Amino acid sequence: MTEVRSLRHVLRAVLVAALSAVLFVGLVGTASAAPRPGSPGSSECAGRGVPVSKISIQLWTFAEYIGFDDDAAAQARLEEVLRRLAAMGYRNVEPFSLSGLTAEQFRALLDEYGLKAPARHVDVGTPAEPSDIGQILEENRVLGVKYFGSGGTPRFTTEAEWIAYAQYLDEVGEQARKAGQTLMVHNHDWEFETVFGDRTAYDILMEYTDRRNVVFQLDLYWASFAGADPVELVAEYGNRIKLFHVKDMRAGDRRIEIVGRGTIDFPEIFAAAGGGIRYYVVEHDPRFGDPTFDPFEAAEVGFAHLACVRY
Repeated sequence: MTEVRSLRHVLRAVLVAALSAVLFVGLVGTASAAPRPGSPGSSECAGRGVPVSKISIQLWTFAEYIGFDDDAAAQARLEEVLRRLAAMGYRNVEPFSLSGLTAEQFRALLDEYGLKAPARHVDVGTPAEPSDIGQILEENRVLGVKYFGSGGTPRFTTEAEWIAYAQYLDEVGEQARKAGQTLMVHNHDWEFETVFGDRTAYDILMEYTDRRNVVFQLDLYWASFAGADPVELVAEYGNRIKLFHVKDMRAGDRRIEIVGRGTIDFPEIFAAAGGGIRYYVVEHDPRFGDPTFDPFEAAEVGFAHLACVRY
C-alpha cells in the first residue's frame, strides 16, 4: 500500500512538471510573438504612421554589404539582405541592381521572402546614349515593377541639354505608359542648384515632360540639402510627385542620418503630400569604408519610424 502511494506521488510530480513545461513554452511563444514596443503591430502604433504596404527600402543602402560583383557570393549576400528585411516587416524593396541574376531569378527570391519590387532604379540612358528600354520594360514585367528610373540625372551645364534630356525622358515615359509602367525621375541636389533665369533644372524636367508619361521620386534629403523646401515642392507640383526617398539629415555637418534621428520634418512633409504618395522609400547612402555604419540598423530604425510617425 505504501509502495502504491509512493508511485502515485511520483506520477503526480511527473504530470505537474510536464504541464508546467507546456505552460512555460506557451507563455514564451506568446511573448516572442508579441510585437515589440514601437513596432508596427504594437498598440502604441495602432492607427498611426505610414501603412506598411507603402513602406519600401532602396537596396542601395546595402551597396557596400552586397557589393558590385555578379558572383555567387554577392548573390548570397543579396539573399541575406532580403531575408532580414522581410523579418523586420518590410514588404517592398527598391533594387538598384540584379547582382547578376536574371529577372526571373530575382523575382523568385522576392517571392520566397514575401517581398515585392514596386519600383526600381535602372539606367534609362540619355539622348546621346539611350538604353535598351524594351529590355528594361520586359525585366520590369517579370519583376513586377511599376515605377522605374535612373538613380540620378546627368550633371548637365546648359539649359538646352536639360530640355533635350527631359524630352528624351518623355519619350521613354510614353513607351513605358503603353506597356503599363511608369517612368520616374529621382533627384539629387544639383537639379535644384542648377538655375537658368528663374527656372531650376528640376522645373525644366517638370515642364518638358507630360504628367501622363513621367512622375517624380522626390529625395527629401537631397532636396533639403540643396536648400529647396519639400513642402513647397509638393504644393507646387502636386500629384506629379508619386514617391518619396525618405532620408534624414544630421544636424551640424548635414550628413545623411538614419531616418528619425535627424532634422528633416517628415510629418510636415507627409501631411502636405496628403494621400498622393504611393511609396515611402527608406534610404541611407552607404558610408563606404566606415565600419561604424550598419545598414541593417538604418533599415530597421527607418522602418519603425515610418510605421509609427504621426502626420
